Amino acid sequence: MEIELSASRLRYQEFGEGPPVVFVHGLLVNGDLWRKVVPVVAGAGYRCIVPDWPLGAHSVPVPDADLTPPGLAAMVAEFLEALDLSDVTLVANDTGGAITQLVMADHSARVGRVVLTPCDCFEAFFPSVFAPLPRLARIPGAIWLLVQSLRLRAT
Repeated sequence: MEIELSASRLRYQEFGEGPPVVFVHGLLVNGDLWRKVVPVVAGAGYRCIVPDWPLGAHSVPVPDADLTPPGLAAMVAEFLEALDLSDVTLVANDTGGAITQLVMADHSARVGRVVLTPCDCFEAFFPSVFAPLPRLARIPGAIWLLVQSLRLRAT
């Protein structure tokens, strides 16, 4: 499924019925990260909503979206509003955890609870290994080249 937000389209999947649980993945992955968790949660009686947030492994271009951490938090809030969700459980990990913390600070009206698995926070956002990425992203082709290195097979 897809939904049109103010600055982008967002792909997402839904599984199960019941109280809403929205998953927020981290950098360089997509909603497939939750593929082993979602069937268990949906089977326990929850409506699992799994968006592909624009964090590097999304398939829908988002040229007009604000991809700063506060902008992504606003996107999460807009997504919850667009689906008219309330009393939502947000489940987040990695960079998605930092974004979820920003949702809680600035856009918490529709959120009932939060589950944070190991995630970025405080001085650990971005983790030190990713600290050069914002500067690298300003160099044309640099991120593409970096991503190509992820395609190499281990020997």
